[in-house]
Amino acid sequence: MSKKISVPPRPQPSNPPATVGEWIGRSEIPEPESRSISEPLVRLTFDVPESLHRRIKVACAQKGIKRMVTELRRILEEHFPA
Repeated sequence: MSKKISVPPRPQPSNPPATVGEWIGRSEIPEPESRSISEPLVRLTFDVPESLHRRIKVACAQKGIKRMVTELRRILEEHFPA
């Protein structure tokens, strides 16, 4: 004898939430930094040694920077000015 279980489709909101926090019901979640950047973003992917990744992460934590991408963007902007 087999038991059938039906799973209803995921409800689609008629008015989708504007922020990630609204979507999951937590307003204290900050919006991604990219929302404040005026031009479109492109992804840049490269590999770094684990030890370098760890040093970057530690340095960001010591400076109170929660997202490594914030510091890496700053460094790249500083090294490659417009």
